[in-house]
Amino acid sequence: MNINYKEETFLARWIANELTAEELKEFQKTDVYHQFKAIDDASLNLKTPFYDKEEAFNKLKTDIKQSKANKKVVQLVPKWMYGAVASVILLISFLYFNNNTVDFSTKYGEQLTITLPDNSIVYLSPKSEISYDKQNWNNKRELFLTGKAFFEVEKGKSFTVKSNEGNVTVLGTKFTVNTSKNYFEIECYEGKVKVTSKSKEEIILTKGKAYRNYNNSGENWEFVGSVPSWIEGESSFNNTPLHQVIKALENQFKLKFDTSNVDTSKRFTGTFTHKNVDVALQTVFAPMKISYKLAENSSVILTY
Repeated sequence: MNINYKEETFLARWIANELTAEELKEFQKTDVYHQFKAIDDASLNLKTPFYDKEEAFNKLKTDIKQSKANKKVVQLVPKWMYGAVASVILLISFLYFNNNTVDFSTKYGEQLTITLPDNSIVYLSPKSEISYDKQNWNNKRELFLTGKAFFEVEKGKSFTVKSNEGNVTVLGTKFTVNTSKNYFEIECYEGKVKVTSKSKEEIILTKGKAYRNYNNSGENWEFVGSVPSWIEGESSFNNTPLHQVIKALENQFKLKFDTSNVDTSKRFTGTFTHKNVDVALQTVFAPMKISYKLAENSSVILTY
């Protein structure tokens, strides 16, 4: 059979062990196979450090620009070979990095307690996710968060929670981070935290202080408590945009809201229980004079 090993998809299928037995047998007869096999074997012994995705991407763009600026030279190796080698290295690196990344996520209505390698503890709220590099953890205590979590951080080197909306850096403390598109909220329960928003604004929070960045506008407030209420069975809100409260209801009870007839930018202060969906809906929407109707497929229609 004829195989086109010059195609990057073919090499990708080889690395992923997706070639048919016949394709693999034919490929192993070629000199190209032995060249790539040597690259693959050598990569297994590489000890690659944890990398910053944004920094790596910027370096790649710089390297490409510099490459284009260089004068042409006589090529002794076919162009397709360079592309193929690059593809193999990138795919191997991708698989290697993924093997070092630890991910935890929660489903609707689910909470998860996670002990990190340094014995710091993360309480993950419903529909949230964290990931970190286990190999480099002792050198760089850093993780990425999507959603909401409460952290009890062991003292030591700096501990950073990264998100698309901003970063939080601490040494040893207790705090919550709640992040979603254009929303970034932090509450400090113990110690001190440094918050850096997406707009590079920096804020220092101490015990009982909270900060929210909503649509690039910062807000501060104070609160009382030693742990977030959602760990103990109810969600609490302080002048929070209604759409964030609705998001919390969706994540807790696996609901889908039709909000086309209400103003979700209005603010809500109060709590809702995690034990009873009807009580929770009544608690949130009655004070705001919003009617709700349960429809099919766990959908809720909101109207005035």
